[in-house]
Amino acid sequence: MDARRLMRLVIVIAVLASVTVRTNTEAMANQATERERSAADAAYAFFDLAVAGQYNALYDVIHPDAHAVVPRVVATGAFEEIYATAQPDLAVVIDVQIGPWTWPVTGVRYEDAATVFYDQPYQENGQTRTLQSEMYLVEVEGAWRWFFGTDAAYVEAATERYLPEGSAGDPIDALTGVPLIEYVVTDLDDFFRDAFASSEFDYRSPGVVLVPPGEAASTACGPASDGFWAFYCPPDQTIYLDQAFLDDLEFGSGDFAVAFVIAHEWAHHAQTGVGIERSASPDEYGELYSIELELMADCLTGVYALDARTRGVIVEDDVQEAADFAITYLGDPPGIDEYSERAHGTAEQRASAFLVGNRDGFLGCGEAL
Repeated sequence: MDARRLMRLVIVIAVLASVTVRTNTEAMANQATERERSAADAAYAFFDLAVAGQYNALYDVIHPDAHAVVPRVVATGAFEEIYATAQPDLAVVIDVQIGPWTWPVTGVRYEDAATVFYDQPYQENGQTRTLQSEMYLVEVEGAWRWFFGTDAAYVEAATERYLPEGSAGDPIDALTGVPLIEYVVTDLDDFFRDAFASSEFDYRSPGVVLVPPGEAASTACGPASDGFWAFYCPPDQTIYLDQAFLDDLEFGSGDFAVAFVIAHEWAHHAQTGVGIERSASPDEYGELYSIELELMADCLTGVYALDARTRGVIVEDDVQEAADFAITYLGDPPGIDEYSERAHGTAEQRASAFLVGNRDGFLGCGEAL
């Protein structure tokens, strides 16, 4: 896949932000080390996201340990309230120090963290004031990540304030009294609505049709009859689900394999909502080859899984279960050309795309291809 097409993919993932990375400012000492300068550049990129209101992207670049305890909607809700009130201007990095640091939220110690000292102009009662503060960064696979929450009490209070009632609970494999498909549909709808709320796009719920065994449904994309598994139809913005297939899948591969299938189709609805569509010969903004569209949907499924795991809806084993399911059942058969109108990706590509989204959030989905 050439660089031009990959760049287009990065651009059209509309819930993300374009990050402006500055060079080190004069406020930093000329003798700063390369790691100190790179930490300062990363901090500036994070400040840019905050000031631009790109809260989904800002959440994506927090540390994985923070992802594990802070749901997306909690962080984006806090960002929206804080920055709408403060109306901050761009911050200025004053100094960076490398050394050990302990995150008060979990008590985990990081031996080689960057403490970034900065000045942040903001508005209060019509007057410009300056906050002098610091943020803490830790490298993960060569990229700096930051931490949401000054202590456990703050994270707990933010969770109580911004996490919608019913969004957290027992893992889906422990559900009682609620049909699995109904639960997953509701949870996916809530997740994407919250994600879109932190973007410039409006969200509308898709239609969902569960086709009983032995029956068929008419769709704007053709009939949905026995053995169709699942698909999303852009013309009628509806997800069609084969109940017999999903029942067999739940029994054979587990609860989250069912959620994976539904989430993948929901991701196609999200793509439609931001103007991304399938094309045999893509040359316009938002047009993608089939394989690109499908791998992006797998990646977005991983983003949902990351959030569901943080909220306790699934557990770590469910993530591996989904990756194993993709490798076992979802790869293109031999002979499918990479740019075929039917191409979805090899089993390894699909599992990898899912895991990238699960690790890096929406920002990772431009790289999963």
